[in-house]
Amino acid sequence: MSLPKINGEVARLWAEPELRWTPSGKAVVTVPLVFTKRKRTDAGEWEDAGTMFVRAQAWEQFAENISESLAKGDEVVVTGELSVRDYERQDGSKGQSLELTLYAIGPNLKRHMAKTLRIDRQDAPASANSPDPWGSAPPSNSNGFSDEPPF
Repeated sequence: MSLPKINGEVARLWAEPELRWTPSGKAVVTVPLVFTKRKRTDAGEWEDAGTMFVRAQAWEQFAENISESLAKGDEVVVTGELSVRDYERQDGSKGQSLELTLYAIGPNLKRHMAKTLRIDRQDAPASANSPDPWGSAPPSNSNGFSDEPPF
């Protein structure tokens, strides 16, 4: 069974992203997100019609980029995969939390202006789990031209 996906949904950071490092040196960021459904009342005013708080996570260079780029209160567009994590509280009772593994996140340009800074792919480390697809030149055919489109 596949897990539910979130694709292009708008959320807001309700706290600052929290960047941490694993004992092995990998960066991980927790991004506290709030999704709020809005509806128009009979009087034509907007009101909140439901709120969902989710902790999102990202790893490695993606985590560092998020930590440097986003702040509390930013409205963002997110794509990722939802999951439920079971945990035990300090009092011994069981609990569950809804979590989101981020595939992409960025400022909502309807509400923000952004200036991007591209990371040189040769300098960005590739992990064994996600090798860098831009790390080598595309293969060429016998006439010396790439079979890949130029985009």
